[in-house]
Amino acid sequence: MMKSIFFGVVAIAVAIMSLSQDTVHAQQQTGEAATVEGDYKWDNIENKCVKALHKQINEEFNAAIAYLTMGSYYRQEKINLIGFSDFFFKAAAEEREHGIKLMEYALMRGKGPVDKDSFNLDYSFKVEPGTDGEAGLKMALAKEEFVTNSIRGVIKACEAGTNDYHLADYLTGEYLEEQHKGQRELAEKIATLNKMKKSAPSLGEYLFDRTHM
Repeated sequence: MMKSIFFGVVAIAVAIMSLSQDTVHAQQQTGEAATVEGDYKWDNIENKCVKALHKQINEEFNAAIAYLTMGSYYRQEKINLIGFSDFFFKAAAEEREHGIKLMEYALMRGKGPVDKDSFNLDYSFKVEPGTDGEAGLKMALAKEEFVTNSIRGVIKACEAGTNDYHLADYLTGEYLEEQHKGQRELAEKIATLNKMKKSAPSLGEYLFDRTHM
């Protein structure tokens, strides 16, 4: 399963890089045509803002890889916490969707979907043997907090200079609200699981997996 997931993510990365190269080529052609026909510029988003956006796209796909790793870990027959596994696989799909939506936004603003010089997927995330469900949820909460702060960094970068209201508003309304709700959900799950484990840790974790995930 891990091998198929790995190659699936690699395929996504290759597709992203190919799309980026096609976009750059198209933009170069557009630039050449503009020099002949006169001034033609509409993609007035500052480079600092674009770099921050591209960095965030990378972070979204890195988060997806981390959640795929966690989902696979809890799916192993010796662990068999199916509820946790399904939860993290769903989280991976959501992060991947976030990355794609930001790529579409970059294209809508006349920029490449990724920065081919800096885009680099991180496969170093690992779940150590013996990691229980509560530890996994805490890892996920830390990951979400990191992504939330990263999004705030994009907003801050885009508010500087000419102040890109549109992107700042898009990230605030679409992304930050979902991030805060997701962090609240994880915090609630951690608190509930902790209570259920007090009298019988293994049984409490099993029941939580089956009823609360």
